[in-house]
Parts: sequence; structure tokens; C-alpha cells
Amino acid sequence: IFVILFLAYIVRLFLYYDYFKIDLNHQVKINFLSSIPISMLILITFFSVYSYLSILEFLFYIASILQLLTSIYVISFWFKNSMKNHLLSPAWFIPIVGNLIVPLAANSIGVSKDIMLFFFSIGCFFWVILTSLVLHRLIFEASLEQKFLPTLFIFIAPPSVFVVDFYVIFGMHNELSMMIYFIAVFFVLLLASISRIFINIKFALSWWAFTFPMCAFSIAGGDLYMFYKVSYLKYFSLIGLIVSLFLVIFVFIKTIFAIKNGRVFIAE
Repeated sequence: IFVILFLAYIVRLFLYYDYFKIDLNHQVKINFLSSIPISMLILITFFSVYSYLSILEFLFYIASILQLLTSIYVISFWFKNSMKNHLLSPAWFIPIVGNLIVPLAANSIGVSKDIMLFFFSIGCFFWVILTSLVLHRLIFEASLEQKFLPTLFIFIAPPSVFVVDFYVIFGMHNELSMMIYFIAVFFVLLLASISRIFINIKFALSWWAFTFPMCAFSIAGGDLYMFYKVSYLKYFSLIGLIVSLFLVIFVFIKTIFAIKNGRVFIAE
């Protein structure tokens, strides 16, 4: 699926370059550009168990450089343009906090720890800043548009990925990684308490924002359980896994029906 979408985007880039330039200057769409290197990094992590290390290492450096360039471009875009506060949403986490994915792929193919720390530092720094900005917008400004409500789940992703990164980089867990994990737990409980707002929203591709954060939460709980052997961590991880499996299947089916009914691949 990634290869199909990537090739389609390359074709679009060459045939409709002007529209690509519009995306690069769109205050919402710009945040999704880094989904390309992030997806590559996740796939590299997955396929590393099959020992295609030379190919994966080559792809890792391409993906990590793209991730870095995307981060620099997005932040410079924020500096140079007057950003509209009502367009601020958790989706802004994607291009910057996506740097937290790099250490996972780097560790899987044995890349230098300095590279892992470099991207980890960027992700952590902007995670804290963006959390403050987005919470301010959610509390003091108008509510998110309906189709952006699923992006609230993105609050779960950074602390969850942080936990896995922490073990990958430092080879251990401690009170800090537990504290950060409990932040993810709090956001899961918070979103569960307001789950009613998600029931009647119309399907949009933003629904995929339900999936990755819950998957990351499940992995983080499992990672901590393997280190501490505390039973409640196992149950948190299993619950996260079950919910993640349901969400991935459900959103996938909804996406297929949306494509069939012509509600995807249409102009905004």
C-alpha cells in the first residue's frame, strides 16, 4: 500500500507540480508531508527482522534525511508565515515529533547512537512546546472541526514512542520512562471519558489518527512489562493491542467503502 501511494504521489509531483507547491504552502496539508519518511522508518523497523540490512540502511538514511529536511522546512514555514491559530491541531505533531520514530529504525539496523540522540532530542523538545500550544488552542479557542477530532488521539503517540525510544537508546527503563508512560495512560483515559464526541462524526481519512497512537501505546506498555514484569502493564498493553486491532480493521473497512463510494481522492 505504501509503495502504491508513494508512486502515485511521485506521478502527481511530476504531472501536477503546481498543486504540490500549493500543498507545501498549505497550513494544514504541510503537516502530513512527513508521513512519507515516517512510514518508511516504520517499515524499515518491521523488515529489519528479515536481515535485509544493506538495503534497509540505505533506505534509513534517505528516510532520516527526508525527516530532517521536512522538520526544518515546516519550522521555517512557521517562522516565515503568519499562522492561523484556528488551524492549530494535534496534527502539527506529525512533522516534528516524527523525529522520535528515527531511533526505532536506527536501532533495528545498528546505526550510531549519536544519530538516535540527535533525532530524539528534536522530537522531545518540540513535543513539549507543541503540547502547550495545542492545549492552549483547545482550551481557549473554538473547538476542532469535526473531521479533525480523531487527531486528538495523537496526544497519546509522543509519550508512548518516547518510552520505547528510551529503552532503545539507554538500554533500560527507570522512573522517567514510567512517568512519561503514565502521561500516555492519562490521555487514553481522558479520550475514553469524552469518547461520545467520536461516535457521530462522519468518516474522513483523519480517522487513521485513531490507529498509530493506540498501537504505540500498546507497544510501550509491552516494553515496560518486559522490563519490570508488573502485571498491570501487561493488561494495559493487551487492552491497547485489542483496541488497536479493532481500530485498524474498522478504519480500513471504512476506508475501502469510502473509496468505493467516491468519498476519497476528491478536492477539498
